[in-house]
Amino acid sequence: MSWTEGYVSEVNYTSGFYGELSPLKLGLATLIKSIQPPDSSQEFTYCELACGQGFTTNILAATYPHAQFYANDFNPSHIATARDLAAKAGMKNILFFDDSFEEFLERDLPQFEFISLHGIYSWISAKNRQAIVNFIRRNLKVGGLVYISYNALPGWSAAMPMQALMLRHGQHSSEPILTRIEQALNFTGELLEANASYFAQNPILKSRYERLKDQNRYYLAHEYFNQEWNSFYFDEVAKELEDAKLKYVGSAHINDHIDTVNLSPVAQEKLAKISDPIYREVVRDFFVNTQFRRDIFSRGSLGLTTQEQVKKLQETRFALLVNPANIKFEQQFSVGEVKLQEAIYQPICQVLAESPQTLLQLQNHPKTSNINLNGLYQALMILTGIGYIHPAVDEQTCQQRKPSTDAFNNAVKAKAIYDEELSFLASPLIGTGVVVNRLEQLFLLAKSYNQDAVQFVWQILASQGKKVVKDGKPLETEEENITHLKTVYEEFSQGRLLTLQKLGID
Repeated sequence: MSWTEGYVSEVNYTSGFYGELSPLKLGLATLIKSIQPPDSSQEFTYCELACGQGFTTNILAATYPHAQFYANDFNPSHIATARDLAAKAGMKNILFFDDSFEEFLERDLPQFEFISLHGIYSWISAKNRQAIVNFIRRNLKVGGLVYISYNALPGWSAAMPMQALMLRHGQHSSEPILTRIEQALNFTGELLEANASYFAQNPILKSRYERLKDQNRYYLAHEYFNQEWNSFYFDEVAKELEDAKLKYVGSAHINDHIDTVNLSPVAQEKLAKISDPIYREVVRDFFVNTQFRRDIFSRGSLGLTTQEQVKKLQETRFALLVNPANIKFEQQFSVGEVKLQEAIYQPICQVLAESPQTLLQLQNHPKTSNINLNGLYQALMILTGIGYIHPAVDEQTCQQRKPSTDAFNNAVKAKAIYDEELSFLASPLIGTGVVVNRLEQLFLLAKSYNQDAVQFVWQILASQGKKVVKDGKPLETEEENITHLKTVYEEFSQGRLLTLQKLGID
């Protein structure tokens, strides 16, 4: 077996950012379950296993400059990219290694408060999963948290044979991986058109296949074309992690904690009768048809009394991530479309639009004091889960971290001159990444250079032979491009820019 061990290495993984890995978000999800999370306001150590191109770890290192970050990925191209960005941002609190899991296990590393691994557990052999478990057992502090995400059953059960078909089709070709992906997609489409019984008896696959065709091919290479490809029932993963003395805490996806938007009354009633918490999660996955789990485990935990939990939740500060005008009160959840009560959600969003607030401050604010504690708490959790708000640090801490996030964001914006691969910037206020597309990054870059934003952006695009796309079509003339850029920039200046500035991104 080669060093790749059947894992795709011909093309790099995408440079995504995964918000559930952020310490503040993990801390909130742990607090919801009445467990004391590690204190991310103090010094801590954090490790990401299989970090890909290291973009998530780099953002977290920028937003938590007082912490130490370590990350590994067996692909040296990924690590070269990760180190390059860290160096350009001047970050001294992060180390990247191109080790296999077994090699990383042999390194002299500190004990970690946080160990995270996103997705990789589904794409590696049982031997490598055991190496991860051994690593966690050796390197996780008592009271530390593990974030682990993976493809789950029963949600993947219908589509697993389709993945197997595409993988096998690719194995019958010696073409480069991206060509094999196109060939496999086309062949799968042909079987669908030919009404092969597998597809006919699983009609849900047609829409799934259509979505696949629109996916980034580099993502598909890693998601669908690894030799190892596993989906797990929750209890299988929990059993493997027992060897590392880990106990399940709860989901890192905040909305999963609100039963009313995930489960029907009948489902809630059935689950309430199951006393075994591990088996209850398995049955819950059947009700929700879970495809992807984001789990938090801990190695020993400090339970909180109800009073302690409420006090810590009341001290938690929340910041608005979006323009209040863009907030939609009809949202899609597992139970279907839910209309959020505007009498509760509207005033909360209005107050947060003025400035970040703690739960206690919202309890005492004239606009929200009539909402009871439970109503405020549930609304804040749902707004966090949707992505409209996020736990935040205080203003003094935000200012202390801003030099680090500014340096990182400048390095990302400089890359935006040449490509659009990195679409997140770091916020010192919320300790996580915020989606900022290439055009917005270039507008911010022009502002920092005191340049006319529209001319600055157009000169970059024109020099690269590129044009602005409007309604799915590139604009042809220079005049059309500049006119449209002016409109986009005005909208950005009056809305999105103000939101980003409040988050410490400028």
